[in-house]
Amino acid sequence: MFLSYKNSLDALITLLSLGGKITQASNHLSLMLNGLKYYSLEVTINGDHYLIQAFEQEASDLFDAVMAIIDEKKTAITKIEKIFRKSILLDLNFS
Repeated sequence: MFLSYKNSLDALITLLSLGGKITQASNHLSLMLNGLKYYSLEVTINGDHYLIQAFEQEASDLFDAVMAIIDEKKTAITKIEKIFRKSILLDLNFS
């Protein structure tokens, strides 16, 4: 699949909207030896792996977006787990 993107955020949003999943993402920005900020992640869709890379301000923006997505998913999973535990307890109380 060949797609064209305006920048790294556009690539991320496009791939996720097509059903892609973030499969590898660092939880920190890197600082290269030349002083540039760098961030990369992998998105997988239909068995194809896409490496998204960004530098400087775009790296910061991409990092912030990825962390927000990951935090949102963690929050959703935590909510589901709480609901599941509560329903188990309710089931046990009615048994």
